[in-house]
Amino acid sequence: MLKDIQELAEQAMKDADAFYQRLSRRMERRYLVDASQTEKERQRLEARNQEIDGMFLSLYTDKAKGILTEQRFVKLTAALEQEQGANQKRLHDLAVMQSRADAQESEVRTFIKEIRRYAAIEELDESVLNRLISKILI
Repeated sequence: MLKDIQELAEQAMKDADAFYQRLSRRMERRYLVDASQTEKERQRLEARNQEIDGMFLSLYTDKAKGILTEQRFVKLTAALEQEQGANQKRLHDLAVMQSRADAQESEVRTFIKEIRRYAAIEELDESVLNRLISKILI
């Protein structure tokens, strides 16, 4: 374990940018979301929700003019409300995923700072292990 920490620290000291990139790619495979796809989906959902808002107004106008029956109005608005609710839930999920991705990026940067701090470590003690290891999975 000490040898692994020393090797990581040495790599971090030699070329911090390359070390960060390599570590980021490794972490990214497990945790990060493709930001451009997420942004495109978010924009699409928000545009659709605005479109649905316009449709509600149009349906209400048609109902007020007598063009649309009450029964038909209720059916159509229920379907639109259901779609808009699903869109809102997905938007929330996308925001949570992006937040997790941002947190993961921050954790990688923090880890690199910590590893630099322990570059010249000679002995593992409890405080060092507690700072570098958050949990051990078996």
